[in-house]
Amino acid sequence: MIDVSYPNIKSGLVRLLCAELKSLLERLPREEGAGSSAVRVGFVTYNKILHFYNVKSTLAQPQMMVVSDVAEMFVPLLDGFLVNFQESRSVINNLLEQIPDMFTDTGESETVFAPVVQAGMEALKAADSSGKLFIFHSSIPTAEAPGKLKNRDDRKLINTEKEKTLFQPAKGVYEDLSKECVSNGCCVDLFLFPGQYIDVATMGSVAMHTGGSVYKYSNFQAQVDGDNFLRDIRKEVEKPVGFDATMRVRTSTGFRATDFFGAIYMSNTTDVEMAAVDCHKAVTVEFKHDDKLSDDAGALVQCALLYTSVGGQRRLRIHNLSLSCSSQLADLYKSCETDALVNFFAKSAYRAMVNQPLKAVREVLVHQTAHMLACYRKNCASPSAVSQERTTCALFNASVLMQINVGSMHIGICATGKFPEHQD
Repeated sequence: MIDVSYPNIKSGLVRLLCAELKSLLERLPREEGAGSSAVRVGFVTYNKILHFYNVKSTLAQPQMMVVSDVAEMFVPLLDGFLVNFQESRSVINNLLEQIPDMFTDTGESETVFAPVVQAGMEALKAADSSGKLFIFHSSIPTAEAPGKLKNRDDRKLINTEKEKTLFQPAKGVYEDLSKECVSNGCCVDLFLFPGQYIDVATMGSVAMHTGGSVYKYSNFQAQVDGDNFLRDIRKEVEKPVGFDATMRVRTSTGFRATDFFGAIYMSNTTDVEMAAVDCHKAVTVEFKHDDKLSDDAGALVQCALLYTSVGGQRRLRIHNLSLSCSSQLADLYKSCETDALVNFFAKSAYRAMVNQPLKAVREVLVHQTAHMLACYRKNCASPSAVSQERTTCALFNASVLMQINVGSMHIGICATGKFPEHQD
């Protein structure tokens, strides 16, 4: 789905992308041992209206079909829209050569966004297939259409109690759209190229809830930012992926899963739904310890993931994990997985940003870190000089903050709950 409005044409993005796609489509993900990819591809260009392309292999030239009624979005063709690249290579290459020239003199700067996602989802639904939308978008959608957004970048709200409203996605259209995409196995990868304010909180929520990714290149220029963009798009297109995934986490008696963090959607309290899942996505699970655990039996965790492979096979992957239990805090601190803990704190803080001021979120992080260190000092550490304790505390805090900023993405399991012998 390629935004062909004036900003993307002027920056050189459309010409760069179309040139890259000719070779990139040769490297679509495939089943292990398969000679070619079973993934089908389709093309849409848009500004405030949508252009669908028939690239059926029997055609000499691609055919364009225009949908201008974006309020009631539909797919104008089924046969010839989603095709096998190997069979339709010559028609697709012709299309990719023509697109930059077709819109080279455009003066249209208004765009739509929600109808673009709706169109892609409807196409996959009509084909009875799950899949992924790659959307290359330039500006906040201001054209008259469902999902129209307004500029809400109010600098006066920064460092106030209302700052959290800047990070809250708009309710309504995009919330419903995310739910529909997940139920139809439609993942959204969003590439943004804004020259000014763009509502990432709202537009990015569709990608986040469908298991997709968001990339942002402010004031994009092909000569300057082209290499970074091409690396990102290659990574997203080529990586192995599973579609229409449902995950459930089960535990033995004594503790239970209470919360889930990641690029997921949950329609109930137990099933984690992802329109797509790949090796760059991590789901963090928070467990609550609410009953006595046996040192001998340990704690058991099972993670079951049902998904569809790129070849269309429905598969089930199961991971079983047995954890040792101990009533001694020293054992807990010795075996603590720091990366998982930092990952959990980072994702918890990210979610809290939309409900609390940033100052309050920072204070909670500092308090939790200090509380862990105080508990260690009281119950596990041997007596030491005050200066040494302060140095250790400072280094620990610096390490936590550094890893949060870097964005450590290890898959982790974090358990919460008090040990009966040590209430601190």
